[in-house]
Amino acid sequence: MDKNGTLVSIVIPAFNAGKYIAETLDSVIKQSWPWIETFVVDDGSSDNTVEIARTYESDRLKVIVQKNSGACRARNQGLAMSKGQFIQFLDADDVISPDKIEKQVEILQNTPGYLGVSPTVHFMNGEDYLSMQPREESYWIHDSDDPVDFLVKLYGGYGKRWMVQTSAWLTPSSITKEIGPWNESLLLDQDGEYFARAVLASKGIRTTGGINYYRRFTLGGNISAKANKIENLQSALLALNLKGGYLGAKTQSDQFQQAMATLYQEIAINAYPQFPSLVTECEALVRRTGKKPDIPVLGGAIIEATKRLLGWKSAKQLRKRIHSLRK
Repeated sequence: MDKNGTLVSIVIPAFNAGKYIAETLDSVIKQSWPWIETFVVDDGSSDNTVEIARTYESDRLKVIVQKNSGACRARNQGLAMSKGQFIQFLDADDVISPDKIEKQVEILQNTPGYLGVSPTVHFMNGEDYLSMQPREESYWIHDSDDPVDFLVKLYGGYGKRWMVQTSAWLTPSSITKEIGPWNESLLLDQDGEYFARAVLASKGIRTTGGINYYRRFTLGGNISAKANKIENLQSALLALNLKGGYLGAKTQSDQFQQAMATLYQEIAINAYPQFPSLVTECEALVRRTGKKPDIPVLGGAIIEATKRLLGWKSAKQLRKRIHSLRK
């Protein structure tokens, strides 16, 4: 390896990703940036993930196997082995464009202490993602020298809430060392909690070229799809309380309170009606902010009209009945 090259470490946690891991690893080995090391950490898969990943092994790509312990522990294991000056966390069913890392490194080399974010294409499994353009969430992101304001806007403090998907980031190893490991107690919003710490430890955000391709599924890929398990929603609440604590130590602005109200409300909506005690807890937290939360779109015209007239609980019940009739 060229001693003058800036090494980038790619950490890929994998669990039963046999259908997608080859596509993910193809995007890794096609990177135009030549100084890369990759760690695929299998989290106790029961399919052929390990067998496929091992066909890609080389002096620059290693496959590690751990017993099933969760994605955060897998990321932490890969992170502990990484020697790069920058860290790319990449989910085992996602893809990055060939120039993604090169574009990000070129900018971050000139702005020490900043995080890089690329645009993201959200695609449903099976879609031709290469023909698609990044969605709206990618375009609000802009260079920022104010990490606190960046998070407040991300969380919905100025209106609409946004997201940055895990694989869009490129993080200096100086920041990963400062903030410590991924929180292995979290089942949901693991990346949100981790990158809240990373953003607040940074000097700011730099937008870059390259594209992150984020694979979505009909059943999966967001909080509401996992709301049938109380432990997942409790994790979402824990992660939100942690993020709120980190950010609240920096600001108690009206925009911060608005963001927290909206995020607490989101968990209440996802918990309703299965987990009434969690709904009650989140609604109390919303009231504590003193702000009126933004209610997300829950469905089509009829459902949205019901939401306006009768409230979000009635709208969600109607949505449930409509979905049951379609089955």
